Parts: sequence; C-alpha cells; structure tokens
Amino acid sequence: MAYSRQKDAQICFTDSCSDTDIMGLNERDIDTDEDSQHGKLCSPVCPVGRGGDDSDATDDGSSPTMHLHKLASKKERYARRSQLQRYKLTRDIPVTWTAPPRVLCVTRRHLRKGKYVDFLGEYHLDLIQENGGAAIMLPRTALTAPALAEYLPMDGLLVVEGNDISDEILNKYGCCVPRRLDGEDAMKWASDTEFDVSKDELEFALMRLALDAGCPILSLCRGSQMLNVLRGGTLIGDIEKEIPNAVVHLKDASDPTYDSHRHPITVLPDTPLASWFEKSLVDTDVLHVNSYHHQGVQKLGKGLKPMAYAPDGVLEGFYDSRYNPSKGRFMIGLQFHPERMMGDYPGCKIVYQDFLTACKNFRNSV
Repeated sequence: MAYSRQKDAQICFTDSCSDTDIMGLNERDIDTDEDSQHGKLCSPVCPVGRGGDDSDATDDGSSPTMHLHKLASKKERYARRSQLQRYKLTRDIPVTWTAPPRVLCVTRRHLRKGKYVDFLGEYHLDLIQENGGAAIMLPRTALTAPALAEYLPMDGLLVVEGNDISDEILNKYGCCVPRRLDGEDAMKWASDTEFDVSKDELEFALMRLALDAGCPILSLCRGSQMLNVLRGGTLIGDIEKEIPNAVVHLKDASDPTYDSHRHPITVLPDTPLASWFEKSLVDTDVLHVNSYHHQGVQKLGKGLKPMAYAPDGVLEGFYDSRYNPSKGRFMIGLQFHPERMMGDYPGCKIVYQDFLTACKNFRNSV
C-alpha cells in the first residue's frame, strides 16, 4: 500500500474561474502556451473543465464559455502566472496542501425502531479530528467488503467495541474457539454474545491489510481481542466462569453504575501505557479503568508484549514490540476505553495523540 497523498490543485487561466482556483498549483503545472488544451489546466470547479453545460451550447455545439477560453490572450496568461508567483513568494495562499491522515473505522449496527442504524461513538471521532486526523467511517453493510479498495488509502486503523467474535471467524484464523455461554448465562450478556459475522469479516480484512502494510492500529475492547487473534493468540470465553475470584469486568447495562464502574490495573514499567499515564503514576503503578467485557485475552499473540493486568490476572493492555510512533509504528491493544474516561486521567487523550502521530509519520513514510 504505497499511496501518494500529496495533492496539487489545477488552474484555469480564464476569467470564468475564480481566483481561488489557483490555490495549490505548483509552477511545473503551468503551461503558458496559448494552444494548450484547457481541460489539462482547468480546475474541477470550472464549467469548461467539466465539459460545460449543454443548455448553453451555441449553434456549432460549443459553449459560450469555451469561446471565452479560446480568446484568452497570451498576455492574460502571463499576468495570471505573475499573480501565482506573488502568491508563492508571500505564502498568502499555500502552493500545496497535504491531506490529513485517514483513520478508518467500521461502524456498529444498532436496531432502533425496527430499523438498523450504523454508528460510531462520537468520542472516537472527536479525538481523531482534534489530533489532525480524518475519521473515515466504513458502513457495516453487505456492499462495503467488495468495495474495500474504494476506502483506501489507510493511514491508521481504529478497531473498537462490539459483539463477541464469531466461531466462524475464529476457526478461519486458526484460533481455538473459547467456551461459549448458553441459556440464562448467554441471555445475561445478550448484547455481547450475539454474533455479527459480516462485521467480523470486514474488520478482520482491514486488520490484515493494516498488518501487512505496517499501518498503525489502535484496538480497544473487542478490537484488542481481534488483534490478538490475528497475531496467533487465544481468548478467555467468559471471565466470570473461567477465572477464579475474578474482579467485575462487566456490569449489566441497566445497572446505574454501568459507566462509572472502575477496577484497578497494574501498569508495567517501560511500556507505552506507562509513558502515556506518567503524570498519574508518580507514586503508584495502579490505574482505575472502566470495563465492559466478559471475554479477554488468554495467550498473547506473536510479537505482542503485556502492558497491564487486572488483579485477577486478566490482561488489560498489550503492544507490539516494534512500537515507535516517530517512525509510524504503532500497534496497541487496550481492553478498557480511554475515550470514555478522559475526565479521569490526562493520559487518556495522549493515547490518541500518540496514535495520530504514528498515522502521520506512517503516511509520510510510504
């Protein structure tokens, strides 16, 4: 995935185009030959560059605007060139622009009033945009996967919360299917234990693309479990059933403390997590994080290193050992949600700042 992201605007040398059409033009793109084809030089906003409006066509089939373009003198063309050079010297208008890094994320599906609604949490979008990124939401629909190439380039991938990963996908990627809940136990966490195979396939396809290209990945909650599976790791089927003396990792959504619930985690030194939350870990190695999961990482995948554990031994964060945001290398898994606890610790925002730094550097390196 070697993408070219430097964009140069085009220019039209006629009075029918606004002065703003010259924004972003490089001098090499300027052709002062009056016989140059207009279509080569015209900006997308110019009517002639779009082929004109048939309703304005003259008897000979051409538009009146096209005649104006043909009448443009060489003197006018040089005048426009001089104007462009002044812009370049003063930098009043940038000659080139660089698009923000594109962070892709698949939407979630929710049934509302009998109809499906696709959405993505606003905190994620805000944090991407605040740090100079463009959040590109991929709809979880049947036609997205076949058209995946249309959403590229990808400078970063955000994989967030959702349902348990389906058995079909786990088998496909060689992961042992964890113990599944049934009966009343399954109903207890119904919003998690129901599968969404289409979303699984779409997100796994994106993650494979990102892994192959070395593209930065920030994976949260279910997303961290997916990343671990792709790297050859395994999952705990249900923490409450399988881990003795487990702390509470998930409360019923109807519980008033569903969002305010916190449990402690011990942060390992010399890890990205310790760096992000440095100001909050001066006299301690413990953070108190939110928790919305009944499954978890069991065995870590290849090349992944732990960052934090809950008191019951459940892994709460990991990273790729090649982590280096300044070189565009960022592969992080967090079981908790920093975007939902920004009022607790300043480090929660730094997670996204670091991620977007890596996205920008990755984009500039390919």
